[in-house]
Amino acid sequence: MADKQPDVIIKFIKKKGGHAAAHGGAWKIAYADLVTAMMAFFLLMWLLAMAPKEMLAGIAGYAREGSEFFKTEQGQSILKELGKGILPGTRGLKTQGEDDGEKDDTKIMEDPEQAAMEAVRLAIEKAFDTDKFLSAFRDHITMDFTEEGLRIQIRDQGDKALFDSGSDVMNGFAVSILREISKELAKLRNHVVVGGHTDSVPFMSSGRTNWDLSTARANTALRTMLASGMPLSQVKRVTGYAETIPFEGRDPRDPQNRRISIVVLSSSYEAKEDALRQSISQQPQQSQQRQGGGR
Repeated sequence: MADKQPDVIIKFIKKKGGHAAAHGGAWKIAYADLVTAMMAFFLLMWLLAMAPKEMLAGIAGYAREGSEFFKTEQGQSILKELGKGILPGTRGLKTQGEDDGEKDDTKIMEDPEQAAMEAVRLAIEKAFDTDKFLSAFRDHITMDFTEEGLRIQIRDQGDKALFDSGSDVMNGFAVSILREISKELAKLRNHVVVGGHTDSVPFMSSGRTNWDLSTARANTALRTMLASGMPLSQVKRVTGYAETIPFEGRDPRDPQNRRISIVVLSSSYEAKEDALRQSISQQPQQSQQRQGGGR
C-alpha cells in the first residue's frame, strides 16, 4: 500500500497597504482646498489693509443693515467717495442708477452747470458737517442728482418735525436749515421748484385736505427761502404733492414722507419741460383750426 500523500493547503494572504492606500488621494483634495482658502484669506486681508476708511465703514454698515445701508445718507456718500476705486485704474463701486454707458465723473464735471450744482451740494454738506448747531440736523437732509437736476429733501426725523401736526407754521430748526440751503442756492442761476409733501394720514380740518396742507407748507418754505436771500426770479413753481410721492418708496403712512423738496432744475431738463408744455398748449389751437377749416 502506497504511502498516503499529505494534503496541500494553499493560503492566500492579503497584504495591507499603508495609511495612504486606505484613503487614496482624497487627502490631496482636502489639502488643496485648505491652501486655496488660506490664499483667499490673505488676499482679503491685503485688500482690507489697502482699503480707505470709507470702504471699511461701508463694509461695516452693510454687515449691520444689509443693502438698506447704502440707501442712507452715509451709505450714499460712501458710494460716491469710492467711485474712483481702490487701486489705480479701477472704476470702483457704482452708485445706484449708474450704468456702464453713463458718463464718468470726469466728463460730468466738465459741464460747468453740473460742476456749479455739485459745488453747491458740497458747500451745503460742509456747512452741516462743520457748524455745531447745524450738524445736529444733518440727518434731516438728503441730496442727490436726478434727471431734473439737484434734488434736496428736508424731512421729519424722529421726534423732530418740520411742522407741527396739521400746521403750516415751520419750526425754528427747520427755518435754520432752509436759510443755510437758500444762501447756497442763491449762488446759482438755475430755476428752483419747491414742493410740499405729507404722509397719507387723512387731514380734515374745516374742509382742508393733505393737498391744502402740503401746498401751504411749500409756500411757507418758499417765503423762508426768499427771506434768506434767494431771489424770487429763481422760483419756477411751488407745488403741493400731498402723499402722492412717498420718500424713497416708503410706506405712505411713514412720518418721513412729511418733507419739503427743493429741485434745482438743469437747463437741459427745463428746456425739455418748456417744449413739452408748449406742444401741449398748441394742440387745442391746432384742433380748433382744423374744425374751423372744415366749415
